[in-house]
Amino acid sequence: MTDTREFYAASVSEAVGKAVRELGLAADEISYNVLDEGNSGFLGIGARDARILVETTVAAPEVPVEEGELLGVAPDNEVVADEQVTEPAEFASRPEPSTRGEVDGESTESEQAEAPQELLHDVRELVTSVLEAMNLDARVEVYDAGRFIAVDVSPEDPALFIGQKGETIDALQYLVNVAAFKERRFYKRVVLDAEGYRQRRVEAIQGMAHRTARKAVREGRTVEMPPMNASERRVVHLFLSDYPNVTTESDGTGNGRRVMVSPC
Repeated sequence: MTDTREFYAASVSEAVGKAVRELGLAADEISYNVLDEGNSGFLGIGARDARILVETTVAAPEVPVEEGELLGVAPDNEVVADEQVTEPAEFASRPEPSTRGEVDGESTESEQAEAPQELLHDVRELVTSVLEAMNLDARVEVYDAGRFIAVDVSPEDPALFIGQKGETIDALQYLVNVAAFKERRFYKRVVLDAEGYRQRRVEAIQGMAHRTARKAVREGRTVEMPPMNASERRVVHLFLSDYPNVTTESDGTGNGRRVMVSPC
């Protein structure tokens, strides 16, 4: 039967090379379609990987795959089928979703102070100028949300502004935080959002954490989650902190750092 897999890399040729290495085939032995040629972006903002879809022929399995093997963590944009496994008692109720502010760490004394209007104005100007450089037309609203400065952006193309797995909005948020406080003694975290993306992302991560914890308890082994940035890993640690019978810890370095969920 035919199997298809997507591969991502900085360029199409690198994606093909990655496919060749992972599949253990020669370059002339794979068939692929280019889904996206990628983009280097503007100063790294708006950059996206090239994507190819590779088709390979694989033999059908001789024995059926057990249902339990299909219950791993699904990608953010996939829907997990209803499981026929009885819900363990310890997972019968789930904590309420975290607020957007919880994604970005604990509140500090400086973050409790009200941000000056001059800073809010400068943040708005900074975000607007970067959006113009990216040729993105969007409405920008900036306000002090208490623990952080909220920047709500309403672009004509939210998907382009957010980027693959939030890479664009996260990169822009990082640059704004660096630039806005470069010559200021006052600091309060700036959080960019678009069309409620941050809260949806929190809820998606919590869903993955919930399924991973169930799998760890059910199979009695440590299960690793996909690589995440620091704020996303924090969502997992917070969400599972009240769950009995599981512990969490971060492992790995750089972009490969992830949360490991273990039964206890």
